[in-house]
Amino acid sequence: MAIGVGLRIGRVVSTAVIASNEPGTPDPVVLARDSVLHVDHDGNTSLGSVAHGDEARTIAGFLTRVGDASGITASDGRMYRAEDAMATAIHCLLRECHPLPTFGGMDRDSDPGYAATYPSHWDPDTIATLRAALDYADLRHVDLVSDAQAAAAWYASEISETPGQLVGVFHLDDGGSTVTLVRSGVPAGKAYRTPAQGAPSPAAQLATALGSFGWIPDNLEAVVVMGDGLVARDRTHIQGIANSLATKLTVRSLVGPGPEQTAALGAAILAAGFTPARETNKTRIGLPPSYDETDVLTGGLARLRELERRIDAENLVDAHSAAEESAPVPVLTADTEEETGGGNTRTVAIAAVAVLVLIALVVGVLL
Repeated sequence: MAIGVGLRIGRVVSTAVIASNEPGTPDPVVLARDSVLHVDHDGNTSLGSVAHGDEARTIAGFLTRVGDASGITASDGRMYRAEDAMATAIHCLLRECHPLPTFGGMDRDSDPGYAATYPSHWDPDTIATLRAALDYADLRHVDLVSDAQAAAAWYASEISETPGQLVGVFHLDDGGSTVTLVRSGVPAGKAYRTPAQGAPSPAAQLATALGSFGWIPDNLEAVVVMGDGLVARDRTHIQGIANSLATKLTVRSLVGPGPEQTAALGAAILAAGFTPARETNKTRIGLPPSYDETDVLTGGLARLRELERRIDAENLVDAHSAAEESAPVPVLTADTEEETGGGNTRTVAIAAVAVLVLIALVVGVLL
């Protein structure tokens, strides 16, 4: 298989990578979209920050709710299964990838491969739930691999000179961090999930995962650091984690081509037919555009901050409008005009009587 499409639905950004393992082909093509589904009144869907057509509702935040029986609420109050929303998001990304480029084997009528990733700490039931949703959405041709498997495949294909070695994957997101050990392309046991609050250092987390198998840092060929969500917007922070792991554990540690691109690129590499346990690196797939360039496609942190400013401005306008609405506003009608006129007449009459009384008193005193 000469061409592969890797897909990753993230908390904030979703990514598709189209790559070929044929010699001399261009670098991978990258698509980045906000993880927000837009649904119009005809049921048509699109993924991204801009609505297309007559929008009826938006759906967001579905990645972390897959398998949750309570579902997820759309902007109009409707309830959806999060796994169905994620399957729809994958479908939207795939639709944008077509028609596929003709590089690699596509011009020889070979079938492309498709792979989508899921968070490495998901349990088997959650993975099965997503698998069922993909099958129901006619996406049976899309394979599922964990983020860690995809990241390890990227390392084995693009960096390592000895595929099949033990690789550690440290994945940071807004909810915490996940450590996964991958050997020969297969996770070694479960992934170790640590909540963000009160978490030990990345080096301590990795050492704990290694120790559970009786391994030490010397058994690692390398550690790949990746991220997801708002925390991944700070590339300096992600790189700092990689540097600290390299210093404390004296192990090769690196950040992939964009913290949120690594898994999608690795999925494309796997979809193109790469086998980490057997193949060498004679043919590099290459790197996608830089993280900064891809960040521009989706707006990145600047877009999020602009969205926050716009929401704050709208809330301020709404508060001002509410204050104006709560103030008493006179409504002029025929009845109120008569009442107002009558009131003015009575006020003038009372004033006239008071003046006459005052004059009478003065005259009486003078007499």
